Amino acid sequence: MNIAIYLIPVLIILIAIYIINKRPSQQPSDIELYNEALKSIIDNNHERAFTILKDIIAKDSNNTEAYLLLGNLLRDKDIDQATKIHQSIIVRPKLSKELKVQIHQALGLDYIELDKTVRAEDEFKKMLEIDPKNRWSLSMLKDIATDNKSWKDALDYEKRLIKYYPEIKKRDESKLNYFIAMDYKDKNNEKNYLYYLKKSIKADNPYSESYLELSSHYIENTDLAMEYLMGFSQANPSGSVGAFKQIEHLLFDDKRFDDVENLYKKILKDEFNSYAFNRLIDIYLEKSQKDEAMDLVDKFMPRFDYHSKSSNKSYVIRLNKMKIDSDNFDTRKALSSFCNDIIENEKIN
Repeated sequence: MNIAIYLIPVLIILIAIYIINKRPSQQPSDIELYNEALKSIIDNNHERAFTILKDIIAKDSNNTEAYLLLGNLLRDKDIDQATKIHQSIIVRPKLSKELKVQIHQALGLDYIELDKTVRAEDEFKKMLEIDPKNRWSLSMLKDIATDNKSWKDALDYEKRLIKYYPEIKKRDESKLNYFIAMDYKDKNNEKNYLYYLKKSIKADNPYSESYLELSSHYIENTDLAMEYLMGFSQANPSGSVGAFKQIEHLLFDDKRFDDVENLYKKILKDEFNSYAFNRLIDIYLEKSQKDEAMDLVDKFMPRFDYHSKSSNKSYVIRLNKMKIDSDNFDTRKALSSFCNDIIENEKIN
């Protein structure tokens, strides 16, 4: 009886301890904290994400995922520290393949930020050693090869992308032919070089650089070079300003001044182009043809709402109206330059 009296309190304490240990913890788990850090990054609250990740690492220094994310977060603030973090975790034992790929990717992006493209390329290749079909890595390596004009490598990566991801074939077929052409250029095979460039621009989605390459090849033939530059401007509207400037240089060199005006008239016949509009107004004003300039403003002004997404085009038109209204040469020149700045900086067409 006495023993039972003593045992009952002990049993009650043991049961209480068991219940306390078994009940759900009110403290968030590391996984929950990690997800919260991810959400903070998505919400652009980097300071909170930084604090959460440091807390996770303080509790568990073996949490490689937290270190990886912390390094990625530091890339914009302290690239050297970000790189050190990623270098330290890639050598950890027993990393999963997926995690290794992510860390090599992070290191590659660190090296790009540090302008160490060769080392970045090595990291992206290591990703392919683990995952040969990694689309992101193949695309990055192709872009690096293109920037370096390593056409054979660019061609190889493009072929592998199309092989592993057939759905991009139609989109990238033109680019593939461009890479083949540039490879033949390196081999001094002009016939095949031109054949594949011309094949490239016949595709449904022509790669704009093929037009640019053809225009450079035929630079001595003004009309043909112009034709390819116009093709480039249509395939790559954001690059049209550079193409138009090059066309102007070609025509001016040939003393074909009237053809510059005719070019912009032709462009503006059916559609609006900010640069062509600004330049044609300049040409009209140089020739004291204010009525023609005003007709052009009246034609396009109603098409663009000042408060809509096309407001930059509206600005260009309104600034040109001010240009027409002014008789001061310096004012006109300043307004024209301001328009060009808007067009080039905003990449509007």
